[in-house]
Amino acid sequence: MPARMGNAIAAGPYRSKVQPPSMIIEALDIRPGMDIIELGCGSGYYTVAVAKAIQPAGVVFAVDIQQGMLDKLKARMEDEGVDNIIPVLADAEGEIPLDDGIADAVFSVTVLPEIPNPPKALLQVKRLLKDDGIYVNAEFLLDPDFPLRRTVVGWAKEAGFQLKSQMGNPLRHVLVFTKDE
Repeated sequence: MPARMGNAIAAGPYRSKVQPPSMIIEALDIRPGMDIIELGCGSGYYTVAVAKAIQPAGVVFAVDIQQGMLDKLKARMEDEGVDNIIPVLADAEGEIPLDDGIADAVFSVTVLPEIPNPPKALLQVKRLLKDDGIYVNAEFLLDPDFPLRRTVVGWAKEAGFQLKSQMGNPLRHVLVFTKDE
């Protein structure tokens, strides 16, 4: 997604009804003080909602491959008065410049199928998660790259995750994974 389109897809009444931030917050089992990573934060639609939910001591590391999207995120942070987000310029398949085991949770919304090698990116997720951490993946049918649930589960299994729970319907799904024991 080009950065110039970042705000166009992030806002609007349709998205807030079909794929609301509350759905992600529920799946993440949010508690104040958590450290969370978002892969593919874009302009920050979900990032800001999660950041507000983990205040005052929690941090969201917002990872995106495009500096233009991180610039839009920074503007949104300023507009909404949120300061517990740390933008991170990185490719999810590469070495994300964060410490091993830093995160209580990692999430992505309609991002995983955009990555050329999803299992490779999920190995980074696994590295970044604490031992008891979770990975939450959300997908939406109208996304041109929409993967079936079984496809996402297969990618996750290949990277050493197991499905813990799922929510949603045929139009959208949210899958919650834990590390294999």
